[in-house]
Amino acid sequence: MEDSINFQTILQSHHILVVLDLPGLDLEHESDLVLDIFPKECTFTAAPYHARIPLLHHARPGKAYPDSIDYDKNTVTFRVPLDDETKTTDIDISSFPYGFSRLHNGPLSLETGQELKVLSDPCTYSFAQRWELKETAENNDFNGEHYGMDYIQFSIDKLGLKLDSVPLSYKLSEDQSHRVRVILDEKKRQREAYCSIEDHRPLLFGLIDILLSITYDQLTNSNELNEANSHINIHRISGTLAYFVEFECVEQMLRSFYRRSCTYPYYRNKEISLVCAQQLISRASSVDRRAWIQLQLMYAYESFKTTDCAVLNHLFVKDYVRYVELGLNEEIFMQLIDDMQKALPDIHLAALGFNEEKVLQKLLKDIITQDESDTTDSDDYETSEDESEDSNSDNESVTTHEEPNPNENVLEKLMNLKISG
Repeated sequence: MEDSINFQTILQSHHILVVLDLPGLDLEHESDLVLDIFPKECTFTAAPYHARIPLLHHARPGKAYPDSIDYDKNTVTFRVPLDDETKTTDIDISSFPYGFSRLHNGPLSLETGQELKVLSDPCTYSFAQRWELKETAENNDFNGEHYGMDYIQFSIDKLGLKLDSVPLSYKLSEDQSHRVRVILDEKKRQREAYCSIEDHRPLLFGLIDILLSITYDQLTNSNELNEANSHINIHRISGTLAYFVEFECVEQMLRSFYRRSCTYPYYRNKEISLVCAQQLISRASSVDRRAWIQLQLMYAYESFKTTDCAVLNHLFVKDYVRYVELGLNEEIFMQLIDDMQKALPDIHLAALGFNEEKVLQKLLKDIITQDESDTTDSDDYETSEDESEDSNSDNESVTTHEEPNPNENVLEKLMNLKISG
């Protein structure tokens, strides 16, 4: 065997992350990945590899299993616990956890581009600070003109979207079922971690938030995965995925979804957000809710896996796949869905907080004024034409049918629009 593994060690407050580069292994089918831990080194053996990895801080002896696997880069990350004395005396790092169930800590090393817009270095921000940063970014990124024009166009023709299109089956494909099994096997020795979760509410708020963003993308892409924008929609609409926030109540989670769904995707309208929430409530209330949730998560997984957003699969999506299979508390989940149904009408009618009401009022006034001006000019022109006609036309017996004005229905709808914020 070869002692030629490229590796990286990252010191955290309670652990050392050991990242191994394993290009010669088929990680999707390799299930026996173990790191043997000794006080000052680790050893890894998996044909054709064998390596001894020195540690600069004392570790707690034992075995470690993969904490995460990046299939695209063929890397495996292990979490090596520091011994108790080292944790308390040798290291003084102020760091906040993030990711599914706060499993991750330390720097989030990403080469982010325009596609992936997540909070950089989340470990340096508390949950309250992340929330403040999220809302500030939404306030700065909200585009009043885009939102206003989508509001008007939706009122006329629903933006050309078919919002009543609902898939008839929630069944995973053969490839998706295989992927779920592989994801479960990655941490098969850690099943108890998903079965023994004490506080399910933060996890379930995050799950619902992610499901809402997936549903929004599906509705606006005709239930088809769009390689150009699905990954962008899902991670930007979800405050969980973009800012690693945690929600304290249904109202807070719904408000975040409404604000972000009217700020970041191509189609920005509260009525679409409402349909998303209603569809989620309906599907989550069905007897095959687990199958539907897994199908949605695999949709996100597939949209992320070949993009910069692939890191979100390792921080959230794959753990949620395991959680739904091994630890989902359906009683609490359904209670949150019931709370969501009760809160939805008020959240839908409430202002987004972007001063969007004034934006809409000004936009509608400008359009209606312009349409009325155009109509007046047209009437003046037609009157002058009529006056120049030969007087003999009065004796003609002609049956006339007025052509409908194509702008009349649009103007009528604009005049009758009710601004709800």
